[in-house]
Amino acid sequence: MVTTPTALLLHGAFTDASIWLRVVARLHHHAVPVTAPANPLGGLAADAAYISSVASRIAGPVVLVGHAYGGTVISAAGTAPNVVGLVYIAAYALAEGESVRDLERRFPSPTVAGHLEEMAHPLGTGHPFAEVARTEAAPAAAWRTRPSWMLLAGADPASSPEAVRFCARRAEATLLEIGGATHAVPLTHPADVAELIRDAVRATT
Repeated sequence: MVTTPTALLLHGAFTDASIWLRVVARLHHHAVPVTAPANPLGGLAADAAYISSVASRIAGPVVLVGHAYGGTVISAAGTAPNVVGLVYIAAYALAEGESVRDLERRFPSPTVAGHLEEMAHPLGTGHPFAEVARTEAAPAAAWRTRPSWMLLAGADPASSPEAVRFCARRAEATLLEIGGATHAVPLTHPADVAELIRDAVRATT
């Protein structure tokens, strides 16, 4: 019996699961099982351990989908035995021991740096998790043993296109580039995001 993988959708650090609503509707239309748990935002290692446990409790195969910071989480959480694929949406795929800041330094972008600085210190009040999300090193890199798909949002002020392309090459991932898309690409281009997820689900069924 062929089992369609469940798409587990993980949001980033500055939004919630509602960012996936339009994507979920399209996946349901195509009979793709979906779950979208809350990202606990307790730190990369802790969040990855939690999402790995959520994936492990799902009956059958799972495709992990991460937006923004959620992408760094699925890289580590994807080592769960039933995870069969990874989809990164406007996100980086970190290597073991690598942090987002490491990629920022390797692929500097004034636009990205300014945007992240604003998130880290909104209105001068500070946002401590923004700094944790940038500096904590990845404990694992599931893309080394799982097929990967990536979406590059060309007008995204929060992720460097060069860094995303580097991650895609390194992971030998299928890369979809949408030139005018911004960081909130699941909201602005839900059909494209859903189709990329469906590509991953079809490839791993």
